[in-house]
Amino acid sequence: MILTAKAKIIAIFSVILVIGILFGLWRTTSIKLANTREQLSEVTCQLDTVTKENARLVEYNKQRDKQIKELEKQYTEKLNAIPADLCGDTKPSKELIEFFKNGEK
Repeated sequence: MILTAKAKIIAIFSVILVIGILFGLWRTTSIKLANTREQLSEVTCQLDTVTKENARLVEYNKQRDKQIKELEKQYTEKLNAIPADLCGDTKPSKELIEFFKNGEK
């Protein structure tokens, strides 16, 4: 099959055009892939940081809960150590304890 000169030029131009389009698509995809890898790396670092901070927060909350339970225990012991009133059959109310704790008159 013999192609005319015009047909050869069109075929060569078409092949060059297809190669150019494919190269452009490959380059665009390559750039997007590099950007995505960079973003993934940044997000991974942020996720690691958030995970570490979350672990610290969980530990802090456990310590705070332990401290609160200890304070509640001490408060209950002090509340139970309050002597009975003059009749000897009741203890002061929590509102009365708060009243005296705040130093109000």
